[in-house]
Amino acid sequence: MRGCRPLTDTEIEAVIAYVSKPDLKREKALFLLGIRTGLRLSSLMSLRIEDVSINGKVRDRIRVRRMTTKGRRSGFDMALHPQAAESLQEYLDIRHQVVGYVFEGRFPKTRMSRSQGWRVIKEIFEESGLDGGYGELGAHVLRKTFCRLIYSALRHDLVKTAYAMRHASVSTTIHYLSFREEELDAVIRAL
Repeated sequence: MRGCRPLTDTEIEAVIAYVSKPDLKREKALFLLGIRTGLRLSSLMSLRIEDVSINGKVRDRIRVRRMTTKGRRSGFDMALHPQAAESLQEYLDIRHQVVGYVFEGRFPKTRMSRSQGWRVIKEIFEESGLDGGYGELGAHVLRKTFCRLIYSALRHDLVKTAYAMRHASVSTTIHYLSFREEELDAVIRAL
């Protein structure tokens, strides 16, 4: 997490434009699930088709199993953003499967590894023209972007944001809410 930063709205648009190519349905589903659910990469890689769909149709809520969460404390259901649901449906439609992992590994009945998921996300960022700028671009950027978006949508309510992030402590959520040094500099100069 250290060094990673959330994507700006302009960067999100650039990535969506790139992954909207017809042959990148998996990448689009992975990216949009990441920024619209805030799930950790290991939880995303562990999603099973039956956790997100019924009879081939993506549900409006997804199930995150206890064994796939950090600390394995508890599983949970969560709402699925319509944009993420649509891209996931498009991806599952080309897969023609109703069981198994959403993001398949190289071998049958296996899931994509965390390291492979990380490489896919890094490639998405590179191909989208993102340069890293003031912070590292990696898989955790998806979770940090979700945190920024939900914090803003909740009108800066830290308690609700911490709950949405499934953090045990608000102080952990505060670490996710990155800010740019340039923003602070501008405020200080304007005082």
